[in-house]
Amino acid sequence: MPFDGKGNLLHLNPEQFDFNLQFESLFFSILPSVLFIPSSLWRTLAQIRKPVVVNAPVFHLIKTVCLDPPPFRQFLRSEHCYKGAIVIYAGLELALLILTAVGSFHMSRMVIASSVLQLVSALFMITVSVVDHSRSPRPSMLLNSYLSLTLLLDIARARTLFLSSDHSSEIIYSSVFSASVGLKTGILVLEACQKARWVIWNAKEHSPEETSGIFSLGVFFWLNKLFLAGYRQAFTIDTLYPLDSSFDAQALHAQFAKRLDYTKPEGDQFGLLKVLIRTLWVQLLLPIPPRAALIAFYICQPLFIESLITYLSRSEPDPNVGYGLIGAAIFIYSGIAISYALYW
Repeated sequence: MPFDGKGNLLHLNPEQFDFNLQFESLFFSILPSVLFIPSSLWRTLAQIRKPVVVNAPVFHLIKTVCLDPPPFRQFLRSEHCYKGAIVIYAGLELALLILTAVGSFHMSRMVIASSVLQLVSALFMITVSVVDHSRSPRPSMLLNSYLSLTLLLDIARARTLFLSSDHSSEIIYSSVFSASVGLKTGILVLEACQKARWVIWNAKEHSPEETSGIFSLGVFFWLNKLFLAGYRQAFTIDTLYPLDSSFDAQALHAQFAKRLDYTKPEGDQFGLLKVLIRTLWVQLLLPIPPRAALIAFYICQPLFIESLITYLSRSEPDPNVGYGLIGAAIFIYSGIAISYALYW
């Protein structure tokens, strides 16, 4: 397959079981970036108005690259390091854009657009990370979702790049891209770390669910301590976790009373319903994305089983197709479990 990414968009290499760079740039890079950039902008504007709830000092981008020199060992904690890692990642994306635009090989417009959006996404990753780190008790849901999805897609893109590399300049580009994938893996691990120890509140008054990220919620990891306590002793009211603050009746009543204008519902048949929707619109919309993902995974399940049966019925099955089916099985059934957990 040509390294420049030019050619038929839907062309599939049957020998290497791989799409071309044109297809992968559009669906594996441009589409996730187009979804992430406005979402990150909305998240930043929404979170920046909230008070600081995590007690972490302002970090310096140069001194927080996880080198951990002895004079700064007391100041460079893991919650500061990932900002420096994201800055380095943005630098690698800038290097990839420069190689794409002025390198000795001529990339297609689709690949150049992909590099530009990747760089813009990396810059928005910095803003989301900084704002969510100090103003949200949870690890960033948006950033963890984006990183976990694009990491899987970038691994496939890195494979395609190396299979298409013939010259030294192309190998250099593929190596830099692989370095960015490795760094993105580290960023995902650091971003997924919980911040419970640095949150400014009394931990006994809050549930561990309030500081759990998308992975902990998806596999119910935050319940392990409760299961262990139930194994060792009988449960009491004091043993159970406090109710999530978002379900606190006093807080919800305060929001409801703030939005309720006793003069407007008079004569309005749906006045009370409108106030309830304005008060609970976030809680009403939250189940929609995981439910939509669950439906999509359920639809993929019979298609996967049909493909698997067809593959097993062949006299000489292609090993590459088998590896693809293994990856599809992991993706579909883990997606069903996590989306089902987040939905409920």
